[in-house]
Amino acid sequence: MDIRVLRYYLAICREGNLSRAAQTLHVTQPTLSRQIADLERELGCTLLERGSRSVTLTEKGLYLRRRAEEIVALADQTAAELTHGDDVIEGDVFIGAGESEGMRQVAARIRAFRERCPHVRFHLRSGNSTDVLEWLERGLVDFAVLIAFPEINRFEHIRLRPTDAWGALMPADHPLAQKETVAPRDLTGVPLIASGQALETGELSQWFGEQRDQLDVAATYNLAFNAAQLVREGVGCALTLEKLVATGAGTGLEFRPLYPPVVSPIDFAWKDRQTLTGAAQAFLDEMRQNI
Repeated sequence: MDIRVLRYYLAICREGNLSRAAQTLHVTQPTLSRQIADLERELGCTLLERGSRSVTLTEKGLYLRRRAEEIVALADQTAAELTHGDDVIEGDVFIGAGESEGMRQVAARIRAFRERCPHVRFHLRSGNSTDVLEWLERGLVDFAVLIAFPEINRFEHIRLRPTDAWGALMPADHPLAQKETVAPRDLTGVPLIASGQALETGELSQWFGEQRDQLDVAATYNLAFNAAQLVREGVGCALTLEKLVATGAGTGLEFRPLYPPVVSPIDFAWKDRQTLTGAAQAFLDEMRQNI
């Protein structure tokens, strides 16, 4: 597969229309149509369902879109790394991260680092731990901020401080807002919005113990901001990490820590024996020296 053709394909995916995609790419529509037809013949499958005014991705087309985004991003990253000179620290550093207060430590080091090396750009990709781990394994990010990852010793890592504490996010007028802490029995019968991963295999599963099977899970999430919208609309109480959502006066939301406390360690991780770019290695040195 030609990288150029994959860029053409991604433009069509973004625009949803061959004519508009051709305009953004500065090629003619017949040329673009021919390139995509050749790609479909090469792959032996239909990627696009062509309508009179728009195109729709087939199932295999959706799969190729995800893969093409990764391939093009990796190609751009590689080209950028090879073109930077050795005399000045410049380039790109890629970090994958879950939502965590621990990112403030990383952000502080990024600020300090860029004061000395202003030509280095940082790219953050957010997702749950499954996403972040996959990006790290595939080389799509240089570093990963992992929360309560049970196999952290698979990677080189720096333990960040402080740890994240779990709690319940609720409307300000919810009965649980009258409590200082929330125990497992307090959540029996309460519609919950939970991180599916933490609830199934992580810290929350252990915290609930035998009550795990009695929970009313109304929804699962992987981004706390979206979970907060469900809480605001009265779907239920969200089990989330502290300080990810604004709470208190004027927000309409309250956060109460779990008791017994449930905390998650946070690690800044990278692959063992990974060859880092000059910019990424310099930032790693910054992290090691200051955390």
